[in-house]
Amino acid sequence: MILVLGGTLEGREIANDLAARGYSVLLTVVSGYGVEMVPREAPFEVLAGELDAGALERLITEKSIKLIVDATHPYAARITEIAWETAGRKGIRYIRYDRPPVAGESAGITESGGKTECGSMAFRAGSYGEAAELAVTLGDTVFLTIGSRNLEPFVRAGKVSGKRIVARVLPDAKVLEQCSVLGFPPRDIIAVQGPFSMELNLAMLKEYGADVLVTKDSGSVGGTDKKLAAAARLGIPVVIVARPDYSGIPVTGKIREVLRQAGETDKK
Repeated sequence: MILVLGGTLEGREIANDLAARGYSVLLTVVSGYGVEMVPREAPFEVLAGELDAGALERLITEKSIKLIVDATHPYAARITEIAWETAGRKGIRYIRYDRPPVAGESAGITESGGKTECGSMAFRAGSYGEAAELAVTLGDTVFLTIGSRNLEPFVRAGKVSGKRIVARVLPDAKVLEQCSVLGFPPRDIIAVQGPFSMELNLAMLKEYGADVLVTKDSGSVGGTDKKLAAAARLGIPVVIVARPDYSGIPVTGKIREVLRQAGETDKK
């Protein structure tokens, strides 16, 4: 059996392609929301829940996993580390699919700033803490599109600097509760499911009076290109949180390479 660590569009595509080629496939997702994104007639098993090293080892043994395909989000560094190390301990093969970025050091975006292809002024931050400290120096209203797991550094920076922090997050009850605990007033929470068009991103940035946009480089699939285009249209700077460093781990940006490597796996 092949284990696909998913929660992404590409994870579902890879699981479906592998199943269509006759492989027994198990797709894992973190939440019930991830399960809802999988078609009911999907030709593979789905397991919901976060995996630590122990749970992953047990799953590999119970399901006789021969290959781990890591198709988690580009910023899911913790599960990638766990999966890579666990695969080594269990003596099974591992490959990570990492969707191509749309900005970064290769595109000339550094800590000192640079222009994106669409013309927006962008700065690269090595961590969420760095991004928060930088963002509050660039404008009075900081518009976050980084998900819900790393909001705290921005809340702290906003309090110290007196800047407004607006968070665009998933419309999930637990996420909204987390925002409330962090002190976000309802008016500064946008609970919607993306990705969005350039026009809709632009409308939101205008509506909330955004002076600076903060994003991850989640690739075109994650809508990063549309965010950058909207920021360029509005003429506001962007802070891009750098992707984790996956050097030393087998990584490909091509799904066909994942399928090629899967071809070396027994269809059991």
